[in-house]
Amino acid sequence: MVKVTLVHSEWCHFCPTAKKLWRDLKEKYDFEYEEIELDSSEGRELARQFNIRSIPTTIIDDKVAFVGIPDKDQASNVVN
Repeated sequence: MVKVTLVHSEWCHFCPTAKKLWRDLKEKYDFEYEEIELDSSEGRELARQFNIRSIPTTIIDDKVAFVGIPDKDQASNVVN
């Protein structure tokens, strides 16, 4: 099963759109999904591990797949 992790922040203006996209896709497709706050200890560790310099960042199966808001069709193809 595909695992999607969205690294986001409360102060990010683009993150709510990315969250909505992934939440909508989660309702349609079967995949693991979690949201990690960048300012949390887990978020800081992911930022270090994956060299995250911009958010939102989507990690899929332990690889950075999207930086910014993903294209809906591209995101659908990954989890479908």
